Amino acid sequence: MSDSRVTVLPDGRDLGWIEVGDATGTPIFGFHGTPGSRYEIAMDEAPLSEAGLRLICVDRPGYGLSSFKRGRRLVDWPRDVEHLADHLGIQRFAVIGHSGGGPHAAVCAALLGERVTAAAIVSGVGPLDDERAFESMKRSDQVQMGLSRRRSIVMRAASNLQMGVFRQFPSWTLDLMAKHLSAPDVEILSRTTVRAVMELEAKRMSRTTGEAVAQDLEIFVADWGFELGDIKVPVHIWQGDADLSVPAMHASIMHEAIPGSVLHEMLGAGHFFIFDRLAEIGLALKVA
Repeated sequence: MSDSRVTVLPDGRDLGWIEVGDATGTPIFGFHGTPGSRYEIAMDEAPLSEAGLRLICVDRPGYGLSSFKRGRRLVDWPRDVEHLADHLGIQRFAVIGHSGGGPHAAVCAALLGERVTAAAIVSGVGPLDDERAFESMKRSDQVQMGLSRRRSIVMRAASNLQMGVFRQFPSWTLDLMAKHLSAPDVEILSRTTVRAVMELEAKRMSRTTGEAVAQDLEIFVADWGFELGDIKVPVHIWQGDADLSVPAMHASIMHEAIPGSVLHEMLGAGHFFIFDRLAEIGLALKVA
């Protein structure tokens, strides 16, 4: 895996990122889940290189090497991505968002115009102002989202506590998390390489990760600030039918709303199938 890097944004914040794959290949910006970091979807570089894909994985504000930004809105994210693209001399690029990165891929597709060639939303969180998305979630997730709608200090305190425990006891936390996942996800997270990266990611977790997670949830339940129907670029939506983290209803809602989008229904797949199918997903964007 390439070395992590940091670029300074116009407002003085740091933006962390890592680049993997073919340095001369098709550029794709990758957005991690909630929680997560630049390491999340960049675990296996070989398939990306073979597919001719250049993947630039970016830490969102408050995660990894990126500075926390108070009052952040979803519509602020495209400016950070555009600045990094300019810094790297990349004029046009595709975007991939996994889980909590899904809305961040969607907003780039909506607001960056012709600079975005195509977008992939993988196991992505849908607009939670649609009651179908909210009601399809597990009861515990509904409680979290309800607290986030009220910007509750309880949710922020819980998020900080959870991320602190994860940082101190990553192996135990992953074992606990596995009890709430489907069998396909348990299999993926039990792999030695995946487990090692996720434990390393936890140990190197930013001290602002808890705040960033709480902020992400508040962003997901708020008005996103743009209409999915305004997206003009090709969008591929990938969703596993065994995903217990983000229900398939979220993908259906986005597919209905985004004109011309393609829905890839992954039978028997859970939330983390992106670790096995990233090159395939990237190639769909390359030919879009």
